[in-house]
Amino acid sequence: MGLRQSKKDKTRLQLLEVALELFGRQGFEATTINEIAAAVEVSSRTLLRYFPTKEDIVVSWVEESMSTFLASVQHRVAREPAQIALIASARELLGLYELRKDFYLALERAIAASPQVSARKHEMTANLAEQIALIIKPAPSANAYEDNLQGIILPNVIFSIIRVVISQWAHSNGETDLQALFSKALELVSFSPVHQHS
Repeated sequence: MGLRQSKKDKTRLQLLEVALELFGRQGFEATTINEIAAAVEVSSRTLLRYFPTKEDIVVSWVEESMSTFLASVQHRVAREPAQIALIASARELLGLYELRKDFYLALERAIAASPQVSARKHEMTANLAEQIALIIKPAPSANAYEDNLQGIILPNVIFSIIRVVISQWAHSNGETDLQALFSKALELVSFSPVHQHS
């Protein structure tokens, strides 16, 4: 990596971290592009080259989290059953949230404060679920419809659980145990058929 690219990456990271700090301190709506740029000692024009809108700053962190999750699933699914791989990857992601609690609490508040960001995150999650469905899709068998259903259902269920437990965790200001919440949620969705169709 060249010196120029390294400097650009450093500036981008500084802008991201300062933005999240300001969002956490004074709220997403109250924070301006000019304030973020000034805190990193760059021009607003420079910031806008990295992030066309304030919402893009938050979305970039969402993209990073999703990329981390996807990479984990791709690595694990080659040697673990799909359900185990998804749960383990989810726990890794939640571990990052616990490790940088203040940072991710600020991120979640920024997402909740912006309908545009919330909508974009929802769309990105749906796209990620489709990607993972293709990754975990089993080899063709006589039960093609059931196999396809598994690929669609599993990532969507896991993402729903992640969304709910992170929301509850953020609502408690990070006071609840995120991993314990996830474990409890997994127990609650361990459905079994109440009756069999004849």
